[in-house]
Amino acid sequence: MILSALTPIFAIILLGFFISRTPISSQAVWSELERLTYYIFFPALLVLRLSASNFDWEDIGDISKVIVLALFVITVLILSLRKLVSSDSASLSSVYQGSIRFNTYIGLACIDVLYGDRGLTTAALCLAIYIPLVNVLCVVSLTGGGEGGTKRISRVINSVATNPLVLSCIAGIAISYTGFNIPSLAESVIEILSQPALPIGLLAVGAGIRFVTLGEQSWQLLVAVINKLAVLPGLVLAACLLFETPNSVATIILLLTALPAPPSAYILARQLGGNESLMANIITVQTLAAFFVIPVWIELANRYL
Repeated sequence: MILSALTPIFAIILLGFFISRTPISSQAVWSELERLTYYIFFPALLVLRLSASNFDWEDIGDISKVIVLALFVITVLILSLRKLVSSDSASLSSVYQGSIRFNTYIGLACIDVLYGDRGLTTAALCLAIYIPLVNVLCVVSLTGGGEGGTKRISRVINSVATNPLVLSCIAGIAISYTGFNIPSLAESVIEILSQPALPIGLLAVGAGIRFVTLGEQSWQLLVAVINKLAVLPGLVLAACLLFETPNSVATIILLLTALPAPPSAYILARQLGGNESLMANIITVQTLAAFFVIPVWIELANRYL
């Protein structure tokens, strides 16, 4: 049941991969489509879902506790084992990114199919908490050894303050909280802009899959894949049981944390001196493996939460 529901999503990702390898496609086109999705289509979807929702404000506390605890534990784990993972700080930062970041496009598409509008609302709340925190952690990990305190703080603030997904979540939550009614014309425009978000986002994920020679990266790649698809979701499941998180919230958090790393992790690694070829391989392998792993975690959530 779950696998059949997720198959069309991964079929669209595969379609994006094949289209991007045909003569009708170009890297410039995919880059612009991804920019449009990131800055316009997905923010429109998040604002639309959050602003129209009357969610339980206690959900924010439940989500925060689980996410903060899981990220804290996996961060401590990676830091304590850093010599075993990699002596190269660039590779270590890419492993860290690959261990904690998730692909929003795949996540919202899966949640839309499986849980509908209520699931998307809970997912948007998770994004409002998760994205700023993960951005801070990833920027710090990538600049930890090379930039002064002021410059590093500036990068961290900029990464959060200019993130369109964070801003759209804040806007949607503010509209819902204040009871403001979006004018019908503006709402119609936002709704139309939100419709391409999921299909184009999934096609862009497929187009972003790239195979880079592994070389000596196989160990770091294995660590990042296990961390992201097994360790982090396991920590989230344990945290949900510990805090007795409501099933409707816990399932969404678990699904999101079991997702592969996003293409933006590759861009961040390239811009801030991470190991970009390792990051590309992490994204590719995690994306391919996620099709088989996500249904397992959903089944576990349904059984134990």
